[in-house]
Amino acid sequence: MESGSITFYDGSICDYKIIASKRCTMAVQVNKEGEVIVRLPYQVSAAAGHRLIVENKDWLYKQLWKIHKKQVEKQEFQWIDGASVLLFGTSVVLRVSAEPYKKSYIVRETAAGISVTGPSCEGRELECQLKVKEVMKLWYRKKAKGYLEKKTAQWAMLMKVTFERISIRDQATRWGSCSGKGNINFNWRLVLLPEALADYVVVHELAHRLHMNHSRQFWSVVAQVLPDYMERRKELKSWGEKLDGIF
Repeated sequence: MESGSITFYDGSICDYKIIASKRCTMAVQVNKEGEVIVRLPYQVSAAAGHRLIVENKDWLYKQLWKIHKKQVEKQEFQWIDGASVLLFGTSVVLRVSAEPYKKSYIVRETAAGISVTGPSCEGRELECQLKVKEVMKLWYRKKAKGYLEKKTAQWAMLMKVTFERISIRDQATRWGSCSGKGNINFNWRLVLLPEALADYVVVHELAHRLHMNHSRQFWSVVAQVLPDYMERRKELKSWGEKLDGIF
């Protein structure tokens, strides 16, 4: 393994590692933490890896800037009264308040936004923020269950397919999955997205009841139900990047 560094136009410096392995192509990879790795086949020299970094300098800078921006946004967001949170693709106001002698937190959806009431946070602000985040996540998951169960039943009837059990999961990289037995898992974060994107994920998983792959026949089923599925798929990816790191 070898390492190196490159200086960008703004003066910032990026360190990277070069790793050789049993592979056929060269590649530059950037993980979510901003770590840069150049992967090479065993027979390719490290010098080629350094050149690859230089050739992809502009692309690399953009990727690292995106990661930096997300990290800053994550650090700046606070689970406090007046914060803006998402529900069905729309920003709503989070109202956090304390009630005397209250020992637990309660989440309610109101006309003014989402209300969280709980014990006094005086002198324990950071601890209370973490608790508000935790109870909001539980509330979202509960809301997602009824929301996605109803959608799945409606789309299954339209597509003339059946399914077995629906589970709501905390999946880091997947919006949904469908087993060969017809059990469907959904990511609770779907409740944060515009409804059209949740519909796409539901239709996508139900289409696997007919084709357990991503063949041409599979996408044909999806297209028959949602002719604009490609636009929805693209938007879903964009939302995934936007939500990354919030929870």
